[in-house]
Amino acid sequence: MAKKRTSKSPSPPDHMMTRWKLTKLEILYRQSWLFGWQLNGPQPASPLPIFVDPWKGNPQNGALIAQGTLPFPLSSEPFARFNWIRDLRDYGGSRARMTARTLILRWLAEHKDWSPVAWRPDIIATRLTNLCLTYGWFGESADEDFQHQLKQMMAVQFRCLSLDWQRLTSPFDQLVALTGLVTGQVALNIPLQAVKGAKDINALLDLIIPKVKGQLNPDGGHKSRRPETHLDLLRLLLECRVAMAQIGLADRPGLEELILKMAAIAKMWRHASGDFAHFHFAGALPAAEIEQIISRCAVKGRVISIAEDTGFVRLSAARSLVIMDTGVSGPVSPVARTQADSGTPASVFAFEFSVSNHQFIVNSGQTSPEPRLNRALCQTAAHSCLTLDGLDNHRPLAGLPASVQSLDVTTADDGFLIEGLHDGYGKSHGIIHKRQLFLAKSGNSLRGKDTLSYTGAPGEIPTEAITRFHLHPLVSAAKIKQNQVLLKIHNQKTGWVFKCRGGEVFLDQSVYMDGTSRLSCQQIVIRTPAHHIQVNGTADISWAFNRHSPSAPRATR
Repeated sequence: MAKKRTSKSPSPPDHMMTRWKLTKLEILYRQSWLFGWQLNGPQPASPLPIFVDPWKGNPQNGALIAQGTLPFPLSSEPFARFNWIRDLRDYGGSRARMTARTLILRWLAEHKDWSPVAWRPDIIATRLTNLCLTYGWFGESADEDFQHQLKQMMAVQFRCLSLDWQRLTSPFDQLVALTGLVTGQVALNIPLQAVKGAKDINALLDLIIPKVKGQLNPDGGHKSRRPETHLDLLRLLLECRVAMAQIGLADRPGLEELILKMAAIAKMWRHASGDFAHFHFAGALPAAEIEQIISRCAVKGRVISIAEDTGFVRLSAARSLVIMDTGVSGPVSPVARTQADSGTPASVFAFEFSVSNHQFIVNSGQTSPEPRLNRALCQTAAHSCLTLDGLDNHRPLAGLPASVQSLDVTTADDGFLIEGLHDGYGKSHGIIHKRQLFLAKSGNSLRGKDTLSYTGAPGEIPTEAITRFHLHPLVSAAKIKQNQVLLKIHNQKTGWVFKCRGGEVFLDQSVYMDGTSRLSCQQIVIRTPAHHIQVNGTADISWAFNRHSPSAPRATR
């Protein structure tokens, strides 16, 4: 870092400092030459080691970067993480290698001084990890001057990371930072600064493992219930394991146990296509990226069917698969509560249904780049679920969270049954919702029943219950009778027939998020009058998806 400055750096906007805590005085100190002096120290004497990078890049992005088209500005946060190095590497060629070196040196020249974004601890950690894991491709054959500049920068930022990681406000960001310290310590072999109680990698792992356990439910699922957050944490643990293997450190039993439990939950969320079901902001990661992380875990055995603490059930029969959000009982976890401001999906008892490698019944998903649209897609109506009077079934910010009062998963001779009961409309209407899903062992029939029951508690008189089934964009639907719909999955010969009792069936338009792309699709809607529930006590809506078996043609003589 330079000791002389020609101009004073401007103070960072408040929104830049929400991820970590620094006073104005501490910011001014970091913008002074004294902080640069504090970060000075002995440089790594030996060459950087060559890691085995477990992750793949995107060669299409690499081709664009090699041709001079950056997917994001050099000064942006995504660029500062240095994930783009893998894109160039997997594109291949000497030109890509030279481009990587040029961009690294250019970034170093423009960010040699402290700044609140590029030098944020979790970004430093990600950058150091990516540089270490990809160094064998871009750096080993570079000239000594490049290697010296790179090691000097990495050593300075490693010391800054060891000083500042505890200032991060998010426990997950702290784990990102600690993982970067593990990888950086293996690569640079220089002393840590101000990491309380951590003098070596084993001590860092002693900090990491309890923090990871604090992020997880007893069954191994992340407390946020977000599949992609869960997978990001699993990736961090695998990067720790790579760093440990680099120095011949045997697997830590506690670390290995966490990896296996988390991998089992991650597999539970996947359809046969390899994609995550659209629950709780999942759907942005491609199946190949999910697979490369799970495959590194070497988890064996059958996929688990029940994660009661995390709140999901998976039923599989023949080539049909149901994944259901069974909600959680008891108070919302602090981890999930901190994410409520960004929208908590109201998806209690929503489900997805796939046949073979084809998704059939889906949820809309919340992967749009538009925050307002994502908030709308968090509503119960954007899920394959039941709503009462157009209200969400889980409203924690309004003091009306849904609690699951009972959940049973049983196996019968002819199939598998989920029965769940939640009170998401208990305080507002005095009504509880019971959902039953039955998947036949043949995989040719999915039957359900939604029951609304009046508890006798005071509440609003309900008007209408609406049960929705959002169809994947590759599924077409046509109404054939009053309460019957014929369904066809693209590239499948056999169709399906939907039937229901207890309401009137309509077809309507819907939205499905395919990554960041917004696609049009259809939805089946059952409208059921609900004003009589407080008099009659209950209202039942029964429905079924059955594989269509046309009558065999008569033989000709």
